[in-house]
Amino acid sequence: MKKIFWLFLCMYLAVGLTGCESDSSLPKAGKGNLAQSEHYHVYGGDTEAMYYRPVEFNQVFPYLPEKLKQNAKLIDPGKLPFPVGKQNAYLVSFQSGQESGHLHQVQFSYLKDKDEYGRYGNEFVIVRMTETASDPFVGFVGRKSGTDDMGNRIEVETIGDDNIRLYHHILQTGGGYVYSYYDWDEQKRSVQMVKTMANEIDFYHNGVMYQIGYLVNGNQFDENVQKQMVALAKELVADEEG
Repeated sequence: MKKIFWLFLCMYLAVGLTGCESDSSLPKAGKGNLAQSEHYHVYGGDTEAMYYRPVEFNQVFPYLPEKLKQNAKLIDPGKLPFPVGKQNAYLVSFQSGQESGHLHQVQFSYLKDKDEYGRYGNEFVIVRMTETASDPFVGFVGRKSGTDDMGNRIEVETIGDDNIRLYHHILQTGGGYVYSYYDWDEQKRSVQMVKTMANEIDFYHNGVMYQIGYLVNGNQFDENVQKQMVALAKELVADEEG
């Protein structure tokens, strides 16, 4: 009888431990390519990633690896140039031949209120953070402000005591590099990749590559919006800086 009791006890503990393990991660929501800046590919363009179901901002922090958790900060929606109607955090895991083990990426999406057709995303600010072992901009140290090969503006600025270099890509023409971000497809119940064009601010700090993509007011050239986005980028590293 005692043997049977211990057998059932062991089975109970095993099930319990397994359940705890499965509860330690977010529900999976499909696979696809890793979202990256077309200006600066850190990993291969066909790097496969595991998508997890989006959650509210505060719900994603317990699942972030230490490197992202230490550096992740949220933008005050009141500082954005539009009323935010939808906010979600997307966690992604992936592997790279350059590094061992799983790496992670987190995306914080700020989408404007629905348009007249009931759709989000007409205007947006996307903050994406990707784990990386080394500075992906080492080969771009000589890059200066000017125009890129598409005829769009690039502004390079160095900030803080750590000399963080911001690479600000501003659309000025009808063409440009594709910008991709994650979004939730309610009908398919999965994460999808949205491809569009957007302005970008890219930089590296504390083992993390930051990418801020933004599209505001039909992407009309607006220096005030550009300055506003740079100020928000600086806020993301302000605590470490001072």
